[in-house]
Amino acid sequence: MVMVERQTKYFVGAVVAAALIAAALVARAQLGFDEDSLQAAGVFALLGILAHVMAYRIPRGAMGNISFVPFMSAVAVAPGLSVVISVTLAVALAEILQRRDRLKGLFNLGQYALSVSVAILVFRALGGRPIDAASLHSKVAFAAAFTSFFLVNTVCVSAVIAISTHQRLAGVLWQNTHSALIYDVIAVPAVYGFAFLYAKLGPAWSVVFAIPLFGLRHFYKTNWQLERLNEELLQIMVAAIEARDPYTSGHSQRVAEYVRIVARAAGLGTRAIERLATAALLHDVGKIHEEFAPILRKPGRLTQAEFAVMKTHSAKGAVLVGKSSQFHDLVSAIRGHHEAWDGSGYPDGLVGDKIPQWSRFIAIADTIDAMATTRPYRDALSYEVIRSEIMKESGRQFDPAICVKLLNASHWPALETAIARNALPRDVSAGAEQVEEHLHEVVAELQSTQRPQPVAL
Repeated sequence: MVMVERQTKYFVGAVVAAALIAAALVARAQLGFDEDSLQAAGVFALLGILAHVMAYRIPRGAMGNISFVPFMSAVAVAPGLSVVISVTLAVALAEILQRRDRLKGLFNLGQYALSVSVAILVFRALGGRPIDAASLHSKVAFAAAFTSFFLVNTVCVSAVIAISTHQRLAGVLWQNTHSALIYDVIAVPAVYGFAFLYAKLGPAWSVVFAIPLFGLRHFYKTNWQLERLNEELLQIMVAAIEARDPYTSGHSQRVAEYVRIVARAAGLGTRAIERLATAALLHDVGKIHEEFAPILRKPGRLTQAEFAVMKTHSAKGAVLVGKSSQFHDLVSAIRGHHEAWDGSGYPDGLVGDKIPQWSRFIAIADTIDAMATTRPYRDALSYEVIRSEIMKESGRQFDPAICVKLLNASHWPALETAIARNALPRDVSAGAEQVEEHLHEVVAELQSTQRPQPVAL
């Protein structure tokens, strides 16, 4: 932990130093202390403060905000040191208002100053000229400047999160960019147009234009928070189920993690992978019924009768999930996650391609976690044994095409890394009692649903 904190401080220091160097280079190119430049820098800085205060947290510890819109508009109108200074002061004030941790505040100051400085340097290097009221100049230069701002900002934020949380940089980069990339691309002409309106109509009208922009952002923020709330409710429900069996605590979360790796190896798209991960998180939801409770607590192997009861959980889970209109596309995946490629699975004995594709992914991920975790009757299996078991069951229990892609050298290491991370020592029973108290409330909510509802769980 001390080493991680030291590395984080070193990285923040490096970002601040790089920002100072980049700002000095901007100062050599253009100070921008004339009246028009100072006015533009001040107006866009005020809008940037508002945008920064409206920021919200996204996965992996990053923050989502649209302060880049006024900041990059300022670059297009007055690309000089005055903009770098105004952006830095705006971020500093926003950090103070939000009472941010000192180190985080210093990092945000540094990375924004660096991102804006690099954007200005790229803009000027490519012959970009300040936007005036007569025409739209330097479109290519501005697009390159915007791209450089985006890259510097994203890499800096993802890197500090990866260092401070001991995660892989590639994974953090993916989480912080894949869902928002399309919006950033769409934002390029919007930001440029915002700057042109400022040059054409003046500060007052640019502020008026900013009102619907912030309104849209607030709507997006609220929608994201509702999605996040739904996800957290799912996590609570799954944890409540798994609290009954300390040996499978965290199982569904791990299966959701592994299924992402399996699906990525098979070439599924981003949206499909996320929906599949939700299905994996809910694949054992049928075990919420009381009849499974004593069996889940049993420390040893199951009898034939007990196994027959357990085999009903996938069908019951599908029925339960089907009561929510948000999860209709997940029903078949949950029902079929114990089907086998050769037809020996349950509940329907489906064969080969008749098995829903998403069920095939979950089946592999589910089995991987079963092999990779310690059970009352055996220790966790090694990577080599897990790999050989997948090879052996290819074409019998699992879809052989998926197995070939997963076992490829370009994908298997990612799975080994995930397994190793999940194998770190932890108290499997921690929080079980606290989570269990949510169980009956969640059951009642689900079982009282007689028709599809617009909001899940």
